[in-house]
Amino acid sequence: MSQSPDHDDPQNENHSALKRRIATLEEQNAELRGEHSNKSRGDPYLLAGRAIRRLVSLNYRVEDLVGEYDRRTTSCDEDDSVQVQHTGEEERIYNSFKQLLRWVPCVRDLVYSQSDGYQLNTAYQKLNRGADSARGDDAASLKLAVASWLNEGQPTPNPPISSRDKSGRGFYNDSTAELLCPVDFNWADKSTQEGIRNYEHDFQVTAHSWPTFMYKDGRYDREDPTKGLFKGALLVRTFKHIFTSPSSAGETRPDEEGSHREPLYKRSRTTGERRTRSDIAALLGMRSVHARAIAYSAVQLRFALSSCGSWRTVDDEFDHHQFYIYMINYFEHPPTSAAKASVENLLVWWNRQIFGPRNVSSYSPQIAAQYSVANTSAKR
Repeated sequence: MSQSPDHDDPQNENHSALKRRIATLEEQNAELRGEHSNKSRGDPYLLAGRAIRRLVSLNYRVEDLVGEYDRRTTSCDEDDSVQVQHTGEEERIYNSFKQLLRWVPCVRDLVYSQSDGYQLNTAYQKLNRGADSARGDDAASLKLAVASWLNEGQPTPNPPISSRDKSGRGFYNDSTAELLCPVDFNWADKSTQEGIRNYEHDFQVTAHSWPTFMYKDGRYDREDPTKGLFKGALLVRTFKHIFTSPSSAGETRPDEEGSHREPLYKRSRTTGERRTRSDIAALLGMRSVHARAIAYSAVQLRFALSSCGSWRTVDDEFDHHQFYIYMINYFEHPPTSAAKASVENLLVWWNRQIFGPRNVSSYSPQIAAQYSVANTSAKR
């Protein structure tokens, strides 16, 4: 069983958990009565919550994450001798809770505080609103950006992608459809186009198949399905648009796997330029690329390419939450040591694409004990 975060007083912790359970019931009652207060943009909880969708969880609410921690805490207190088995969903929620503590530190203070139910619920509401607000802002911004990227590309979409109305995107436009098409199908095949557009059972578009935009140059190899996965150019641009800056999304770096051109990072950058390019990531305290940020970017790109006018977890038969889970599992739960090494190499590739090789110590630090200084000290 996973261990709970460290704490000083189990009795106080259990007391806090019970208070939060009461607070949850009070919150549900308040929702029925419509007693929520208006949001204030400058509130620190609203600002802190903006990291949640981007780096913690696509859909889970803060009270659900804390509730799973409370459930485990009270279960341990009731009988320490029983080995509790957790479902896959419970493990996902608890892992997200640990990410929540990492990226939204104020939650740790709330969890261990003696605040009453009303104060806790108010804080959780604001964190949730901040989280959903950030997701909405990113979606609105990418709605315009993705249309611009596609319209500027070659071949030019016919008809052009509207930056305002998404109803003509998705599988209604060949340019977006080719990117959304599951890699198990060939969009160039007329039978595929007809099958997907007519919702035929042999051409279902679900989260069980990677969209073409996930692969470098849109090329999927059945014999080597990880080759090029998570290296789609549009996916990298989307990540930059969200986490560094919209202007940085237009910049490219040579692919180190197949190019030996003079790299773009040779020129010096001014302090001001470096600050601008890393502004969003810096605000979130993100100094390297993280798996959940990649997964979030992929979901946002998939939504931007679709014909959905407003955010929804399930688009026709495509479940964005399941898509997100598959990606998290790929990065965070590799089945073999070889798969783990592959993921580590993939993250190094991503970091070089986003932050450049000059920041290598941030995402691939040296093991100091293996080098000469430590060896010198050990031999003295």
